[in-house]
Parts: sequence; structure tokens; C-alpha cells
Amino acid sequence: MKKIHRTIFLVAAATVLTINPGCNKLLEEEPRSSLFPSYLGTPGGVKAGIAGVYSSLRSFYSGEGQINYYVGTDEMRAGFSSSTAGTILNTYNGINSSTGNVGGWNSLFADINTLNGVLKFVQESGSLISEANKKEYIAQAKFLRAYIYFYLVQTYGGTTATEKSGVPLHLEFITEAKTEDTPAPLADLYKQIIQDFTEAAADLPATVNSTNALAPVGKTATSATAKAFLAKAYLTRGYLSEVKEAGDFQKAADLTQELITNKATYQLDLFQNYNDAVKQENDYGKETVFAIDYGKNDPTYSAYAQNASGGFGINHMAVLHRWNYISDAGIDNRPGVDAVPQAINTSKQPMVRDVYNGRPYVRVAPNPYVHQVAFRNQVNDTRWDATFQTFWINNVTRAAGVKFDGSSKGALVPTTVSSATSYQPPTNGDTAILMPGVEVTNARRDAFKGLIVTPAQYSNKVFPTLKKFDDKLRTGMNDFSSRPIVIMRFSEVYLMNAEANYMLGNIDAAATQLNVIRRRAAFRTPADGDFIPKGQFRVTAATQAAANAANALAMALTPAQLAQLAIPNNTTFGSPLNGMDLILDEYTRELYGDLRRWYDLVRTRQLVRRVKMYNPEGAPNVQEFHMRRPIPQAQINNVRTGPVYPQNNGY
Repeated sequence: MKKIHRTIFLVAAATVLTINPGCNKLLEEEPRSSLFPSYLGTPGGVKAGIAGVYSSLRSFYSGEGQINYYVGTDEMRAGFSSSTAGTILNTYNGINSSTGNVGGWNSLFADINTLNGVLKFVQESGSLISEANKKEYIAQAKFLRAYIYFYLVQTYGGTTATEKSGVPLHLEFITEAKTEDTPAPLADLYKQIIQDFTEAAADLPATVNSTNALAPVGKTATSATAKAFLAKAYLTRGYLSEVKEAGDFQKAADLTQELITNKATYQLDLFQNYNDAVKQENDYGKETVFAIDYGKNDPTYSAYAQNASGGFGINHMAVLHRWNYISDAGIDNRPGVDAVPQAINTSKQPMVRDVYNGRPYVRVAPNPYVHQVAFRNQVNDTRWDATFQTFWINNVTRAAGVKFDGSSKGALVPTTVSSATSYQPPTNGDTAILMPGVEVTNARRDAFKGLIVTPAQYSNKVFPTLKKFDDKLRTGMNDFSSRPIVIMRFSEVYLMNAEANYMLGNIDAAATQLNVIRRRAAFRTPADGDFIPKGQFRVTAATQAAANAANALAMALTPAQLAQLAIPNNTTFGSPLNGMDLILDEYTRELYGDLRRWYDLVRTRQLVRRVKMYNPEGAPNVQEFHMRRPIPQAQINNVRTGPVYPQNNGY
């Protein structure tokens, strides 16, 4: 969604399953104290209801709750400064209806009620709304209802039909608070999700433009968005043995193939250079299928304003994955300290915080799987360099560090001036901190004036920083981000197609789509080299063509990888690597840091196996029932009439 360029306000309406009937969030284009059914039946009211749900999703995805998508997976663990909830989710030790709640239950059901109201009153609006606009409004409401229910069923829903589904199904507009509720059958939930996505895909516009009924509400859902999520819904249901239907994987393959074949119709495509796919200026470009806005220049729309704690949109993604390069670094070498393994001497810190290097929250850290397995090839594959910051240019004067024998290393020269008020990339100068990706000798450390951190020294405290969410528009060191959160990228459509074909046994088709992604990842430009350490693989104008051709050949799936891809999915811990492992590794390289990984592992039934393989902190405790979160205690408490609302099995 691109930014809405008009003033809109949050207002209250009836909620679901709570005592207070005033918790439902809606958005209007002019101030109102409440949203009445009579207003919902007008063009402005319908538009306000739909825009209100889009705005509500901003609040849902903002803040530190984003860690719930990351920790407790093969990719990521709780960082050194993680919250208690983050540590519990990562270790799978102590998750319950309070600490394990990933948030948003009440607000999402309020959004569903808003959408049910839109669907009710737009049908009753008569000639107040044109038939063309009615069609699009209904399609938007159905897409959003399916999107929210799909999130809820993936998070809280049962994984088999014999389990409680966990999620109620509400399709009628509720005007008075209710105190009774019950989960719906899992099959019914997926049936409704697929129906809503299907109908939305048929009636949404192919692209966003000024003629859309919701203009200028930005990059709202299109038919391609609905088809992509419909494909994911089929893909997800296909793994659920007791509710899957014949053809689920085939339908996922067909839908994603249609999007790829007709990408020009939807104005979607892959950038030639993976670096371009994650650049801020391309946040709303051809590779973005669906995104959530945080408008820096429109704090009213974002529902936040700049303040002492920083931020306009309060998008935390840029800070959660950043180690404390300020206080957890030092440049003195001492035997047993800087030597491998582990501890880093911090007596002389070569960096101060500035806008460019960012605010270190240290909430989430990569597991060793990330550099040891997924991003092992950092030469032919550009995605490591595009995703992670691995060097810091000295920006403060410090006394010279010492070598292991106590003699001077020579002082770092701070050619870069740290800025507390604007995003200024560093000028060429002494490297204060370097993560070369390989082990080095002590002689190499002595010859380097700054700090070298090698893979053996990575921990949940010191690690390569995820940089692809950096926000150039930040004007303060404590600011968060106003960049949108990209929920789906076009490269995921290729990956879903590969995954669906793999599950169908169409190995050649799966390999074809994986190779499209892998060969794209081989492309480099000379300008990309400005953002990777000197000495790492880079190209010049003279070498670019030959190097990229060689890299593309090297990135194509090898005979050994093709043989692995042909091994059927096996979710048993201790089983050999199979084709799903290869596909999940590709998801990591392509989409690392996006809000998704826990859901990828749950969908493919690989959560327990992969956590036991790659997450030492979660391995001892993770169990099958952890493939869904516990029902929030507030939901159980608020159901006071009829049967007690059931907790999910295992919790």
C-alpha cells in the first residue's frame, strides 16, 4: 500500500467477544465519534471502513511484536537484549496463554467485524454507490477478511481436523457485544478463506491507479495480490492431511504460474539485481506484491508522531536485528580474549552511534545455520552482501589498540563524521569493525587496526547486522522506520511455485523456478561494491559481464542439489536432507528478515525437525503442538456464556 495522501482518523465501533463494545478500530476520512450503520451505507463510509482495516494492520505489524515471526526458528534466536517473551518463544520453554500470545486477536476480530459491516451495507446502499465501485469495495473487503482469517488460522488454528481449530468464524456484522463463542471446524475456516480470496481475485483491479474505487488509498490489494495469497492458502491446506482436498498443490502451482506468465499484466516482475529488490526507493516497485505502509510524511495516517522515543511509523524492523556496535566492540588484542573462540575485549570502542549505522536493539540474532548453511556461498550469491552489514567505518577518535604482545596497532583515522541528524553513508576510511566471514590468524588481527569478528565469535550479542530494512529518511539516531513492511515479494511467487511442484513430484518444474531465483542472485554491479568490504568479491565495468556469466553458471542447481530436490519431504528429526530443506534454504536466502519464517516452517510441517537441527536453544523443548500458538487468555476469559472457550492442545 502506498501512502494515503489525505487526513484520516481512528474511531470506535462495536467489537467482538469483549465486555466493552467500543474497541473496534475504523478509519474515516473526516472526524467522527463513531461509525454508524447509516454511514457505512454511503460511499464515504464504505471507503472509510476498508481504509480503516488497512490502517489497523499498521498497528498490528508495528513494534517489537515482530519478533514473533523470527525467534524459535532455524534462522533466528532471541538476541542478547530480547524481551522475556522473545526468550520464551525461542526456547519453547514456558509458552502459555499470556507469554505466548503473539498479539492482535481482539483488534483483528474487530477488523473482521468492520469488513462484515462493509459487506452488509454496501449491498444495501442502492444507487448511492455505483455498481463498479460496489464490486471493487466488496472485493477489497473479502480480500482483507480472508487475509486476516488466514493469518489467524495459521497462528492459532489446529493442524489436523481432530484438533480444535482454535479460531471462531464470524461472517455477520455484530452491533452488540457478545459473551459466547466457539471455534469453527478447521475445514470450514479454510473453505471460507479460499472462497473470499477467489472472489476477491475475480473482481479486484489488475493494478493500482487513480481510477480505482479506493483511490487514493495507495497500493491496496490487486487481483494479483489475492491470487498470490489464494495460492498460499491452497499450498498451506495441502499439507494438512485431514482437511486437504485433492488438487490443493496443483491449484497453488497453477495460480503462481499464471502470475509469472502474465506478470506484465499485473506490473510485477523481478529486478535484474537482487540489491535493487531491497532498496528503499523500490519499496513500491514491481517486486512488491503486498505491503503495509508507515508514511513518514503523514503522521496522522500512520497514527504516530515523532517523539523522544523516535519514529513516525514505529516500524521496528530496522532496529531489532542490529547488534550493539557501540558498546560491544573494542580494538585491543589480548591472548585468550580476541583469540578464537568467543569473547571480545571492549576497552576501546571504535564507534559511536549515528543515523547511518542505526539504533541497536539486539532483539533478534541469526542462528549459525544462517552463515554456515543458507549463506555459505558468499562469492557467487550476492544476497549475503545485500542483506547484511559486515563492516563499520571508524567514526570517532580513539587511542590506538594494542597487539597481542602489547605493542601498538596504530590509531584508526576517523575520516567519517558521525551524523546524529541525517542518514550519511560513510566516506572511505579505516574500517573499525570487520566481519570477514572466515576465520583469521592472530597475525591478521594484529595487522588490522580495528576489530575483526569471525564466525566462531558470532553469538546472540555480536553478529552481522541485517541492513536491508535501513531507512535513509530517518533524521534522528533514535528514530524507527517509516518504510513499508513488505508482506509478499514477487520472488516468493516463484518459490511457492517451486514448492507446490516439488510436493506434486514435478522436480524439473521446481528446479526451473529455483534456478530463476538463484541465477538472479548472481548478478552484481560495480556500484554494489561500495557497500561490501574491500577484498570481498566485487566486479568492475571491465569484469562485470564475464563475472556475472560465471556466477550465474555457478548458481544453477548442481547435480547433487537436483538429486536432493528429488527426495520427498520428510518431517522426521534425524532424517537425511531432502528437497524441502533445499527449498527452505532458498526461502532464507531470498527473504531473510521478512515477517514469515515461523509460518514457513509450520506450513511445511518442518518446524520441529528444523529447530532440532539448527536452533540449539529451542531444540530440547520444541514439540508438535508448538506448530500453533496458544489462544490468548483474554479470549478465554471474555467468553462467559455457554461452553468455556477451549485452549489449544498442549497448552
